[in-house]
Amino acid sequence: MATSPDRTTSASGVAGAHRALSLLFAIGAGLQFVLAGYAVFGGSSFDAHKTVGDILTVLALIVLILAAVGRREALQSSAILFGLMIIQNVLAAVGDDAPALGALHPLNGLLIIGAAMTAAAGRPFGPPHGRATA
Repeated sequence: MATSPDRTTSASGVAGAHRALSLLFAIGAGLQFVLAGYAVFGGSSFDAHKTVGDILTVLALIVLILAAVGRREALQSSAILFGLMIIQNVLAAVGDDAPALGALHPLNGLLIIGAAMTAAAGRPFGPPHGRATA
């Protein structure tokens, strides 16, 4: 007789994977600043920065799916992370033609790191939502 997998264990595994991938994402996002700086100062082209950015966009989608499947408390911050990655790609694409928008690319990168850390922590994005008790 086959037994069904324990949903709690399964959800716990998904939550752990979500947490780990969110942290990996945050590290990768930090690496993006190093790669961009290296390219700005002539160490290389922006190819590595673009490639890592493409990988992070896919990773953000996986993080969102994992949150929807097994870590609902992180769903809001994971959705915001993915949305910010879409915006990041748009800002990079229009940056040469619209420098004022391209200039927002690094600022959005900071928001992305914050969203990734918030997703890893499993908290809603933004200021505290509850009232402090005295």
